[in-house]
Amino acid sequence: MFPSKFPGSWEQYAEHYCWSQDTYFVEPDKHVELITDTKRYTAERALSYYQWVPFLLILQAAFFRAPSFIWQYFSNHSGLRIHEVVAKAEDSSNLEEEVRTKNIQILTEHLTNALRFKRRLMKKRVVVHKTCTCLNYQYSAGFMTTIYIFTKLVYLLNVVVQFYFINVFLKTDRYQWHGFGVIYDMLNGVQWEQSGMFPRAVVCDFEVRQVANIQKYSVQCVLVVNIFNEKIAFFCWFWYLIILVGMIFSLINWFILMTLPCFSRWFISQHLELSNYEAFNPNSQRSKKDVRKFVHNYLHRDGIFVLRMVSSHAGVLFATDLVEALWKEYYRIENNTLPPSTSPKLSTASGLKGSNGDLRKRTKQSLLDILESGSYEGHLLPKKDSGIRYIFFNYFIRMQSDECEHEVGKRPSSPIVKKNSCRETDMK
Repeated sequence: MFPSKFPGSWEQYAEHYCWSQDTYFVEPDKHVELITDTKRYTAERALSYYQWVPFLLILQAAFFRAPSFIWQYFSNHSGLRIHEVVAKAEDSSNLEEEVRTKNIQILTEHLTNALRFKRRLMKKRVVVHKTCTCLNYQYSAGFMTTIYIFTKLVYLLNVVVQFYFINVFLKTDRYQWHGFGVIYDMLNGVQWEQSGMFPRAVVCDFEVRQVANIQKYSVQCVLVVNIFNEKIAFFCWFWYLIILVGMIFSLINWFILMTLPCFSRWFISQHLELSNYEAFNPNSQRSKKDVRKFVHNYLHRDGIFVLRMVSSHAGVLFATDLVEALWKEYYRIENNTLPPSTSPKLSTASGLKGSNGDLRKRTKQSLLDILESGSYEGHLLPKKDSGIRYIFFNYFIRMQSDECEHEVGKRPSSPIVKKNSCRETDMK
């Protein structure tokens, strides 16, 4: 509302000025002249937030997005590639049996290699970063789990800060908790005219420079935008409250599941019981012991965490098949048999990492398996492969030939392979 002597240009100037500058709230039953200048722009009356509401919402969205970048960055440095694993498990083409079997095999090989790598680092106590030792934690068996729980803590802290930020931004000194205060006013019939929260009518003071002096005016402005600001603030406040409650329960749930080993063993036992692996008996002491070794010596916390994420995103059925595949792979490793992706001709080459005694035993066992399978020549490396594998493998074939004859001769059910020089000597 402007004085009658205001020209049109002054009205436009006053509207722009009052929108860009702070205004203050005056109760409808009070006169502006009765309020001194020092009491007009106090914290209880001044309004300076309505111009900045869009920027506030953008800033809040950025704060809620920031923790996800922390999780994505650090989880990609763990070696397990949790995002790719979950994406592969959620693939809609898993409805086809062939694709499903192939994806489970891919995930099994990937997780096996990653877990064995972490296990090897812990066993050898390799220090990758010698200058900043704290960076070595990313190679530990619980790095991804720790980052996930830490990210949830950051989300929780962010929500608490948002509550405080809303009160400071709106300058709601009347309420410690804005949403509860609004509900209290609604139940008691208190309107904005009495509370001063998101007022629709405010007063703005501005000065107009004339030729001889400066005229000061106080005009009343209508803030239609406060109708929307009130609803936005009310919705955001209660949405943050729902997020806060859900985040607290989620944080407590994950913290308990990942810190108490009994829940990890129970998780694996349940999936193995649901699988087609008939050799597993959840009530036998041997199975319980095997599950304990599988969880604590092979999967560790990060492996359990990945399986839980697969179960929650891809479903129990896919997670059960993946647990069964990892269980069988673990048994193959524990029984010192060849991994499915490794042929006997490469077993001796991989034995370079071990001691000479272990190498002789593994080579000898591989030769015995070859003799029984009747495919001795098929496992020899071709002569065109002039690398160390060819020399190394053929060297041990000659070393073990006599022992081969003796060992194979001890097995009553061993098939007679005429192509093999060891068995030909034994037959003679």
